Amino acid sequence: MKKIIIGLFALAALAGGIFLLSDKEISKKSETKIEDKIYVAIEEAGEIVVISAKNRNVIKRIDLSAEIGFMPHNVQVAPDNKSVWVTANAMDMSKVSFNVISKARADEGHNEETDIKANDEIIVINPLTDEIIKRIEMGKDLHLSHITLTADSDYAIAAAQTAGVIYKINAKTYEVEKETNTEKGGEPHGLRISPDGQTAYIAMLKGKSIGVLDIEKMDISYVPLKGAAVQTGVTPDGRYALASVYDAKSLAVYNIASRKLSYVDLPKEAKGPVQIYPTPDSRFVYVADQGYYFNQPNSDSVYKIDLKEMKVAQTIKGGTAPHGVAVSKDGKFAYVTNLLSDDLSVIDTVQGKEIAKIKVGKMPNGVSLFYGEGLVAPISENEKGFLTAEETVFDFGNVPMYGGKVKHNFTLKNNGQGPVKISKIYTSCMCTEAMLVINKSSKRPASLKAGPFGMPGHGGLITFANQEIAAGESAIVEVEVDPAAHGPQGTGPAKKVVYIETDDSQKIQLMMDVNVIR
Repeated sequence: MKKIIIGLFALAALAGGIFLLSDKEISKKSETKIEDKIYVAIEEAGEIVVISAKNRNVIKRIDLSAEIGFMPHNVQVAPDNKSVWVTANAMDMSKVSFNVISKARADEGHNEETDIKANDEIIVINPLTDEIIKRIEMGKDLHLSHITLTADSDYAIAAAQTAGVIYKINAKTYEVEKETNTEKGGEPHGLRISPDGQTAYIAMLKGKSIGVLDIEKMDISYVPLKGAAVQTGVTPDGRYALASVYDAKSLAVYNIASRKLSYVDLPKEAKGPVQIYPTPDSRFVYVADQGYYFNQPNSDSVYKIDLKEMKVAQTIKGGTAPHGVAVSKDGKFAYVTNLLSDDLSVIDTVQGKEIAKIKVGKMPNGVSLFYGEGLVAPISENEKGFLTAEETVFDFGNVPMYGGKVKHNFTLKNNGQGPVKISKIYTSCMCTEAMLVINKSSKRPASLKAGPFGMPGHGGLITFANQEIAAGESAIVEVEVDPAAHGPQGTGPAKKVVYIETDDSQKIQLMMDVNVIR
């Protein structure tokens, strides 16, 4: 008999089903769980580097180019861990090498012109596959700096530094729902959102203030600072809005409820703080003291500031020109990008010291953390299963109408590398029923028998199977045909079919010919 082989995707979601006989311990889908990852924007390489948080090695490089190159300045994982957002500024690759694009870094205010010919973009990445799923064209010569998302992951708020615009983007439709201008010449740079999702705090680089954005109304007010703000932060308890003040070499601490502004000055050897990140308990803030910008010397220090004591609690040595900072949600590690040593420092917060350096690429900037808990990677090409029917047609020949039911067994086998899920089994006629039988084997601790399956909507028979066949495993489809089901006039040749569907709606048809005689 001719074999029909159908390739199938094994899906992770299991729908409920009804079984007459089934073992509690059936084989489960072999899931590939997503590991915790670190995303780093490598500005001068035009890529996002993906790092295993567990193994501390680069596992993927995501090239952002699309006919031209894009400089990623900031990267942000959505709070729901379902998307990764990147601010990417366009470069004319025919004229400008990534080796000389330092003129256009968002931190420096983009005071020198470069050959930008395309629209700057916000790029969205699927963290399950680490593939680009959306490019949102924002406009020319905007110099997008930072982006962050509301706690419910419904909206992204992005800043265009040179253009002086703040964008509110629907994270589901990718549409810019609203935009608002900041004060003229203010140059919005970093930004973070309050835990309640109502307010964004924006570092105004040349405006020397914290912009307070009402996200619903998109109205901005300002809290004046004593210097240029590079990045903001909000403590998880919602008590403080923070800002790194570069030229004043200090951390601005703004009490949101009382509207009182205080400062924690950094040690005299500080060169200029850039990004900041509070700890999950809202007690401490890690500050990357970079220097380098605005003709300052390079630094290699990360400061841990105690918000209760309002002082620097610790100085930690890292790489050259520490820039981006992210703290793990358990508070055990701080990750710091080093702009000039081209690496990522891993800081053990308990020990208070750098415990690893990971080479990432030329001028790493933004950093953000992804948590894979509960998420499963899509099945890759080499993990797919495919189901083989050893025969798809059987001829019963002449069958007496009142001679009783006739039976035939069809054998299915999964010849693929992953599991195959059979979602439905149903028949073409009320006279035909099927059972699915999977015998005990090394892959299955106990035998399983499910069914009977019949014609949809007739006789109360079920159609939902919801059973998986492991790679290399076989199953039997036991088919019974009742030649008397059509009554005394139901003689002559007939064709009966058993349909087998998988979760991706592909089908195998098992066909039987029968000639009913008196």
